[in-house]
Amino acid sequence: MKKTAMLIQTALFIALSSAAYSQSLADLADKEKERRQEVTNDKVITDEEVAKYRSEPLTNPSDRPEAKPDSGQKAAEPHETSKSEKTESDEPVDFQGRPESYWRQTMADARQKAKDLENQANVIVLKIADLQNQFYREDDGFKREGIQREIQKSFYEQDKNKEELAKARDALQDLEKEARKTGALPGWIMEK
Repeated sequence: MKKTAMLIQTALFIALSSAAYSQSLADLADKEKERRQEVTNDKVITDEEVAKYRSEPLTNPSDRPEAKPDSGQKAAEPHETSKSEKTESDEPVDFQGRPESYWRQTMADARQKAKDLENQANVIVLKIADLQNQFYREDDGFKREGIQREIQKSFYEQDKNKEELAKARDALQDLEKEARKTGALPGWIMEK
């Protein structure tokens, strides 16, 4: 009985701790509303700025900045500036051009998935233990049958969870191997 109570407390702790990290939709909406109120967009965009960031060629040649008679300097092509802005980055990349942030985020997501599945496995074990205790305490045969069905469902969930956890761990190892092969630095794939 004492062991069951401890298992139930552990399950509740896991459930409450995961709930503590998640935010409700209302909280997120309030934060977004506050963020939008803080952001002010008082900047006026001029024709020069538009021409600098334009990605498509202008349809009318007289609209080009270098075609205007008052501009003494020849302006750079819009395509050239946008290409140089895209390629210039302070973030290091691997051999395939994927940045450090890609590897850090991908590895964090894979680790989080495995951790969630481990937590889910712990909850299932506690659920099975609780259902087994209910089964042995119950005198009514019909209620015991219902509890037995729930136990069987929990065992099925446990088997399914074990398969998913094994796949998640394999995927994590495969990601680590891929990162090493593509030249990602070890610090990018390590857990903080």
